Amino acid sequence: MAALFKYHDMKRIIITLLLPLLAIAASAQAIDILSLNNSLIDYNNQPAMFNAMAAAMGKDARWQARTQLGRTLIFHFNDPLSHDMAMSRPWHFIILQEQSALPRTAEEAFAQSVLLWKKALLDKYPESTPTIILPMNWAYSDADDIKAQTAKLKRSYLNAARDIPGVVVSPVGLAYEMIYNRDGADAFAELYTDNRHPTIAATYLAACLEYAVIFGESPEKITFVPEGLDGKKAAHMRRIAADTLADWTTYSSTSR
Repeated sequence: MAALFKYHDMKRIIITLLLPLLAIAASAQAIDILSLNNSLIDYNNQPAMFNAMAAAMGKDARWQARTQLGRTLIFHFNDPLSHDMAMSRPWHFIILQEQSALPRTAEEAFAQSVLLWKKALLDKYPESTPTIILPMNWAYSDADDIKAQTAKLKRSYLNAARDIPGVVVSPVGLAYEMIYNRDGADAFAELYTDNRHPTIAATYLAACLEYAVIFGESPEKITFVPEGLDGKKAAHMRRIAADTLADWTTYSSTSR
């Protein structure tokens, strides 16, 4: 896959070094976030949950979403409204959420879509290019081999983040796998409303990961609990989010 990308290594290094500074700065200023997504983020209104979470933690963050149900990132790229929204201002972060199966079934197509968005944003805002966040999709609940599906997703997202500068991963799918491994199949099933869409607990887990990625803070510091989720379950989701980030850091650093 590396042959797809032609960015200079030095630029990749500089942006990588700047990412922690972005996270620190994010806690001290109003943060504008846009997601181009489908139902995986639309379910339970994750942007609104994140905004409430950020406000409860004293942060000024505004996550806006452009939702196209069942659609891919390339669909968003070719959609005039999605494209115009992304280019309308130098967002601090743009969250690109791919169709549920595509990153594990068509890795090259996924990577090419992310690259198209990166190039367009870099061309439009060369001095203030938004940081792209890729929320890692998760295995289908009825998959024959949860670990095999997750392994494909991990590799796909790792390659995109490795090869395209200014791209970071929010390892949601890895958190699902951690629950499967630690808590068992029944707890894993409680993350799903069907074979792919999240429950309130799973959306909260994803929002905690997005918060940690954007603000550079441990998910375990989060105090916000949404309506419909009990405090004990919320605390467990925050611990899973924190441990997942640690595991992802280890995995990504040893797999490069």
